[in-house]
Amino acid sequence: MKVLVTGVTGKTGRRVAESLVVRGVGVRAMVRDIERGKMATLGMGVELVLGDFDDTDSVANAAEGCDGMYLVVSDGGEQVRQEVEAAETAIKTGVQHIVKLSSSDAELRRSYWAVAHNDIELAIRKMDFGYSFIRPNYFMDGFLDLFKVDPNGNITLEVPTGDGVIGAIDTYDIGETAAALLAGGVPLNGPALLTGPENISMNRVARAFSEVTGIEISHVDIDADAYRSQLEIQHSASAGDIADIYEEVRSGTAEMISDDIERITGNPPRTIEQFAEANVDSIRAAIAAANAE
Repeated sequence: MKVLVTGVTGKTGRRVAESLVVRGVGVRAMVRDIERGKMATLGMGVELVLGDFDDTDSVANAAEGCDGMYLVVSDGGEQVRQEVEAAETAIKTGVQHIVKLSSSDAELRRSYWAVAHNDIELAIRKMDFGYSFIRPNYFMDGFLDLFKVDPNGNITLEVPTGDGVIGAIDTYDIGETAAALLAGGVPLNGPALLTGPENISMNRVARAFSEVTGIEISHVDIDADAYRSQLEIQHSASAGDIADIYEEVRSGTAEMISDDIERITGNPPRTIEQFAEANVDSIRAAIAAANAE
């Protein structure tokens, strides 16, 4: 069995490839840069092929001889076209099962990414082949972007969530779920909602990070309007959508728990404490980066 994995230089594709290799499944990774692909898959023993979502011939070449495909494309104006064309091309080469990375808010919200994922899902549903949509909630990795270090050296996680909670997920579990589906060869022909084992607050995140690093870290509940204004400077195109997510956390409408990961993989998803233990070096690096700003 062989699976084509896209996005191995990103947050989830590498996890999928890693989990497939552990399961004894052959992996071919489509990359735009062979050297970056080698670094991302170091020690995995995967086959690397050059490919570009804007070149359907290269996608066809990459998919040739593969039984399954993990499909992920970076957010952007061409995402819908690229993913739909890639799925169509893979099917023509004989791929039997595509696992598409989607979003927990597909069908639910009108953010640009939710709309894009929903449009892609609708198009794939009309194709005559097996598919599985995995819909992860907020990535725990996203917490690493929230560090601030003040002139006195105080380290905080700054985001306007109040005491609200969210069912954040470790990307490790996204990889495990996608790999289990692809290795099992039985498509869901529908979606799976991927969340952590419980809804967690930012205070819980700060405690988990403090315990593994030995560094005092606290959550600062900053003003929502000020945060939105800051986002408009840094991420003008998506500022409103990002701010809305944290407003939903604050208001209690972001709580979301599913047992789909355990149902598919046989194992419960990682807690925030397990994420922190597995990523302590990344946490320290994120603090160092914030201190250098």
